[in-house]
Amino acid sequence: GCDIAVDAVGQATAVFHSMRRGYHFLPKFLLGKPIDRCGERLHRWRLPLWLRRRIAMVMIRLSVGGPERYGLPRPEHRLFETHPIVNSQLLYFVGHGEIRPKPDIARLCGDRVRFADGSEEAIDTIVYATGFQIDFPFLDRSLILDEAGWPRMYLNAFHPQHDFLFVAGMIQPDGGLWRLVDYQAQLMAAFIVACDRAPERAEWFRRLKQSPQPDLGHGVRYVGSPRHRLEVEYFGHRDTLRRLIRRFGDVAQKPLPASPSRDSFASSP
Repeated sequence: GCDIAVDAVGQATAVFHSMRRGYHFLPKFLLGKPIDRCGERLHRWRLPLWLRRRIAMVMIRLSVGGPERYGLPRPEHRLFETHPIVNSQLLYFVGHGEIRPKPDIARLCGDRVRFADGSEEAIDTIVYATGFQIDFPFLDRSLILDEAGWPRMYLNAFHPQHDFLFVAGMIQPDGGLWRLVDYQAQLMAAFIVACDRAPERAEWFRRLKQSPQPDLGHGVRYVGSPRHRLEVEYFGHRDTLRRLIRRFGDVAQKPLPASPSRDSFASSP
């Protein structure tokens, strides 16, 4: 939603940014480095969560200040307990009056929008940036999600009973996604190879993925909203995937047998 609002500046006559709750805003860069690199350093130092949170809050306050200073709602949760908003431009444009913050939408009145504070604005385009619904139309929903929409998959990637049913990328980390998806793929490949080459190691992982879901927040207690169904703490989740890949040992490096010849497969023009 923040990125959309920023992109709309210069394209629309006026831009309003409605927020249902307050959030912590993290700058894209801190001390000339990407913010996730700074988080990597705090993690490498093995600092406890409370100290990492305190250091991060001090740096955020010094670099961009609190959101309430820009007219945005004050967060009612601690840092890291919701998916972070990493955006330096939104605060810039709010501070310059190019984006006008608004509370939650209370009612739509024709071409006007009434907000929770009683104010109204004439709006011709509304962009709902309120999250997304997980859907796999080619699969039985109950294979992937429970009745409440939470993943049934171990680590949100491995089905407890069906060995070769995987989902890569069904996570929302508080850092970058692609590195974690790469580790997921490596772990999936290691398990597939182990099923063929090292049954005893495959059996170890088979038992593991049938066990209860571990804490994907790694100590962080996320706000219990549907938005955080896929939330994982980046560094802890990365370390978990790395550890499991290493547990497979050299099996993770072995190629599968050569594929059958093309004559074994039916083809169509």
